[in-house]
Amino acid sequence: MPATASGVKAPTGHLNASTVLVVGCVSLALFLTSYIGNALTVAVPFFVGRYDCPPHLVTLAISGYATALACVLLPASIWARQRGNKRLFVYGLLGCALSTALTTLAPSVWLLFVGRLLQGASAALCLSTAMALIAAQVPAQQRFGAIGIAVGCTYVGVSTALSFSGIIIDSIGFEWMFYASATAFALLTLVARKLPQTPVHQHQRLPKTKSLFFALGIGLFLISLSTLSTQALAPYGLIVAVLLLALVASRDYAICQRHGLAQHAGPHATSVPKHPEVVIPVHFLRHNPAFLACFLVSITAYFSVMAEPVLLALFSQFTLGLPASIVGFIVVVQPVTIALVSTLTGHLTRYLSGNAVVTLGLIIQTIALGSFVFIDENTTPLGLIVRQLFVGTGFALFSAPNTTLLTFAVGKANFALASSTQQVGRALGQASSLALVSLIIAAVVTAQPDSALYPVQFAEATVIILAISAISGLLGIAASGYGWYLSRNKTHLSTACQDKTVAPEVTAAEATELVSVRAN
Repeated sequence: MPATASGVKAPTGHLNASTVLVVGCVSLALFLTSYIGNALTVAVPFFVGRYDCPPHLVTLAISGYATALACVLLPASIWARQRGNKRLFVYGLLGCALSTALTTLAPSVWLLFVGRLLQGASAALCLSTAMALIAAQVPAQQRFGAIGIAVGCTYVGVSTALSFSGIIIDSIGFEWMFYASATAFALLTLVARKLPQTPVHQHQRLPKTKSLFFALGIGLFLISLSTLSTQALAPYGLIVAVLLLALVASRDYAICQRHGLAQHAGPHATSVPKHPEVVIPVHFLRHNPAFLACFLVSITAYFSVMAEPVLLALFSQFTLGLPASIVGFIVVVQPVTIALVSTLTGHLTRYLSGNAVVTLGLIIQTIALGSFVFIDENTTPLGLIVRQLFVGTGFALFSAPNTTLLTFAVGKANFALASSTQQVGRALGQASSLALVSLIIAAVVTAQPDSALYPVQFAEATVIILAISAISGLLGIAASGYGWYLSRNKTHLSTACQDKTVAPEVTAAEATELVSVRAN
């Protein structure tokens, strides 16, 4: 049974005050970061008028949040191991409060871009440690439910931003939306200071040069992908980005080989030997097949699904001719469904294994995405809403359990790094899917927007993109099936049961849950 803060054993299934505090703080942080990340999605026309600049500059400025997020996540996880997850989480909340308040004062589109970069970097400090805090502080038998609640709050934030940000911007101004968010971040910062202290595992010097190269590589890769169809230099940017990331990966691979990190990539690692820090966890990807399966699920599943809401909004306006108010409520069906279903995944894993729930979710999501290939200019809004319900249900079923399985695949010393690696995989999948949207639309849609052929061509482009998305979903199902095979492999189960290196910090409940997850 898990121990309470006072050392008294709490009954299994009982949520003690420390667990409630951790889950509450993490869930609210994920709600707020997802809210500010999506709050300006519908504000492009507003900022075009405010700053008197081309729309593509506003789009670039607004997307600076996601770019900074992907750049900082992995370096932040290194800092978390050296400073503690709690400390970095609190720093991230404080940074979000300050940057969110200051962003409202940006006098130009370029300073808005800087403000969004600061917001994304601060949010990365929270996201790189959020799931690590839950994995380290919440008892194993309650972890599926806790992560389900946190993931649900993430999509409540997304749905709230998509539903109400336009109304707030048009009525009282976007500044008040950010002022309220900054105040909430500040209050949450004060509460988060009461979180339990987290251990510091390493004290090596921060790999500043590799972290800089990694951040530059990821940032250049995402920006080049986003502008591949509009900028002639974008292909060269992709080449430079790949070379930078390959350089960092090769250096980290050499460190892994030299210091034998493969021995500390498994689920029982509570500490790792002293060695120069790695930015890219090559030892996880090469020597921990369960982690690799979860990581591949994140990339392929996010690539398959993240283009769909954007395409649906554009298709509804350009092909079906629906007004923006109706389109907003059609698009918001998916994140609302995700938020509701995510809170139930913890209960579902009591009857099915985590791998089974992940695979089931991916199958539902892929079938729903495949059904979009039949949409055309005669499709009704109800048909789109029904498809959205199934996409959201499938996404919710795979997302939270896959995150939980990833925490079981690594040791306690690696929770933050594993969580950040998964977040980077999601960001890369999302950016790649949005780049696919730009490429296909530019190649297929050749008619003028006011011509009769334009809606037909846009529908054709939408069908092509969503067909590719469904194929990517099949790859995600294959990756999940691989993880399921590993969990049912008797050799792995035998190793988990007989392993004599399990540290005393791992409780009996956690060890039992770990073996159960693998066995099922």
